[in-house]
Amino acid sequence: MNTGRRWFWGSFFIVGAVVLVLSQLGLLPYQFGFWRILFGIFMVAIVVFSLAHRGITGTVFGLAALAILFAKPLGITALGPWTILGVALLVTIGLSLILNPHHYFNYHYQYHQQNNWHHGRQTTERMTTDEAQTRVSVNMGSSIRYLQSQDFQRADVWVRMGDAKLYCDDVRLNPNGAVINLDVSLGGAELYLPRTWPVKIAVDSSLGGVEEKGSHTPSDGPTVVIQGRLSLSGLTVIYV
Repeated sequence: MNTGRRWFWGSFFIVGAVVLVLSQLGLLPYQFGFWRILFGIFMVAIVVFSLAHRGITGTVFGLAALAILFAKPLGITALGPWTILGVALLVTIGLSLILNPHHYFNYHYQYHQQNNWHHGRQTTERMTTDEAQTRVSVNMGSSIRYLQSQDFQRADVWVRMGDAKLYCDDVRLNPNGAVINLDVSLGGAELYLPRTWPVKIAVDSSLGGVEEKGSHTPSDGPTVVIQGRLSLSGLTVIYV
């Protein structure tokens, strides 16, 4: 499990523990039993996981289970459990017919294979580029980018619930330096940089972490600035 997912799920279950304690202390607007709260926490986890993997059944029935568990505060006590489950079944069938997920995933897999874009249920994207400015975009998948520019100026890395790796060990920097701009949520980014590069890390991290590995022995020359934001994500800079 990558750093971003560890942070997300670790934080999720810690928050769940806090909610459980507050409930037992009577500090929540509504009072629920221990097992109801515990089961509810795991159902929320199932819904989040199903959404991340575009699972219709898990998402709909997870929400249905939460509706049954917390019908009173939701104001839907007039709907019995069997009614809610019946609605969930019909919604699941309807969404499956509309979206036709098997066709959807197969089509997008073939399309993104041709265009080097990969998502949650697909293989890792691997690409080599010699452009001075490059962009990496990952949505529920993985990407490995090998940079070979002889005038490297900028890389924009956008990640949502995925992983991105940039190998810059075969790169020559622009005399004015370069910028690696990060926008990572619920994911992770790994940057492989020459150990002799002067590097400045200036990222805004929200429930995330930054780690540096390897021996960093910067020499005189242009500087690489790593900036942007991390949200429930991790950044690892490896000096090679």
